[in-house]
Amino acid sequence: MVESRKCDAVVVADMTGKKLKAQTVLYTTDSGCPAAPPGFLPSEEWEKFQVSEFSSIRNQMSQYLAKQKQQGIKIKPSITLPSGDKEKEWSILCFGNPDDKECSGTPPMLPIILSLNQFMVETLLEYNVQWLEETSFSQQRGQWLYALLAKLEKPLKPEMCSLIRTLARLCSTFRANLASAEDPLLPQLNLFICLVGRYFDQTDLADPIEQEKERKHSISGNTFPAL
Repeated sequence: MVESRKCDAVVVADMTGKKLKAQTVLYTTDSGCPAAPPGFLPSEEWEKFQVSEFSSIRNQMSQYLAKQKQQGIKIKPSITLPSGDKEKEWSILCFGNPDDKECSGTPPMLPIILSLNQFMVETLLEYNVQWLEETSFSQQRGQWLYALLAKLEKPLKPEMCSLIRTLARLCSTFRANLASAEDPLLPQLNLFICLVGRYFDQTDLADPIEQEKERKHSISGNTFPAL
């Protein structure tokens, strides 16, 4: 309070031309994604096909939900789902209990995904990206991520935008550490990088378009079954 009383009520900045010409904002073009090893990048045709399929799935889900709402039908899954604050219970439901080998987890069945409101979709997506940071990528984890992204509404909230960017960076890192372009996880990792970059418009994280002569394993391999 004492110091503030000594300050002038009005302060005028010295806006000299020399200072205005100097660059005051520093920026970088580094996306934070490790470069893909040679032969690991998908083709442009493959990316366009995956974006089209993903968009089609989202449209079908939206149309189905609108029809059910119009008819007054509430979608209920066949199992009881934990509340949003039960992170451990969701981890066990999705991927099983590490202390119980017979509990292998539940796949993201359509009734489960359709029953989730947007808050739950965002909460589970945040959980799944966090779990991915703490473990390794697997097809089972990929299935849940794909299903949740299919239900994620656009335009993205800032926190969701940041979250899926983290997902793309994680997938880029996992991809860079694969031993071979024949790894069955490669198309799945490419898929998430593609969807974040091409469908959700985070173009700075999208893979560069490969030249035809460098494409080796761009379309081979499965991604995820349609919902």
